[in-house]
Amino acid sequence: MSYRSMICGLALAMAAWAQGPVTPPTPPAPAELKAYLGLSDSQIQALRQIRQQEGEALRSLHDEMAQKQKTLRDQLQAGSTDAAALGRLLLDIQSLRKRIEDAEKTFRDQAANQLTADQKTKLKALEEAAKLQPAIGQAAGLNLLTPPAPTQGEPRDPGMGPMGFGGRRQ
Repeated sequence: MSYRSMICGLALAMAAWAQGPVTPPTPPAPAELKAYLGLSDSQIQALRQIRQQEGEALRSLHDEMAQKQKTLRDQLQAGSTDAAALGRLLLDIQSLRKRIEDAEKTFRDQAANQLTADQKTKLKALEEAAKLQPAIGQAAGLNLLTPPAPTQGEPRDPGMGPMGFGGRRQ
């Protein structure tokens, strides 16, 4: 990604942020997941509502953690040698991470409770398949597998180029 495109993206993000909270349009139903699990429209609506509640519930924790990380970074850059203060910040950040993880699990459990027993069984199969995703990507990168077709709206990953680089940067 070029610096120019990064700066343009950052400028757009800052402009959007400056306008305040905007309710994003409702994304289309996840057709493949809906078909695979046999989700009803009401289940999808409930799952989206849980996801929105999660975002709202975690926003303040993420903001607090970002502020503490900034404070820690600022103190380190200023050459602080106050180990007690720096340690306190690190412990606070770790505590916030744990609270976020716990809250995410609670919301994930709420989402799973929207599913029938049959849907939960199928979801378990998806969880197992997801564990293979890194190996699938590597096999595709070595031309052992055909890369999956991109879903609608997702750019195609060009994979490894002839010189050994290309594809998504992480």
